[in-house]
Amino acid sequence: MTDLELTKLQQISDVAWLVNRGGERVGILNQNVQDNFIYISGSDTVNFHGEAEVRDYFGNTTLFEEVIDQPVVNPDKYYVKGFEIDYAEPYAVQEGDSGYDPALPLYTKLEGSEVYYAAGYYCIHFGKGWKHAQAPKASTLYRYGFEGPFHTALEAKQRMKYLNRNDQRG
Repeated sequence: MTDLELTKLQQISDVAWLVNRGGERVGILNQNVQDNFIYISGSDTVNFHGEAEVRDYFGNTTLFEEVIDQPVVNPDKYYVKGFEIDYAEPYAVQEGDSGYDPALPLYTKLEGSEVYYAAGYYCIHFGKGWKHAQAPKASTLYRYGFEGPFHTALEAKQRMKYLNRNDQRG
């Protein structure tokens, strides 16, 4: 098996693909309006007259049928209502969902899940004082009481310090 047989396409538009070989991106393939193709790599440019020539060049007869279906770009960060989520693929809770709360930026970790998490940082009032948390379960917030959301851990910690100081005096 040669390197060319390991070639796979990753579609980035209706007429463009990233060309991957052995798990690495090696070039881009474009299709024009006449159904001709142009392959551009770091070192050369190759023109093709139809899909058959592209398949022959790369030595992969199923090149266009077995494309890589992973997204080309994976975002580094996700946000719900402007609050960062430290989870790879969250599902934002939308208005009309059973757990929707307009006051909280809620999301789930699985599609259709009934376990809701709140994006951002929070101060949670446990029995012995206030503690800070990032993306706690919404049920924890409702059970113990909270302040937030905050955009940064520093904001939450500063507020928590103030709340704990006032609880001791009060």
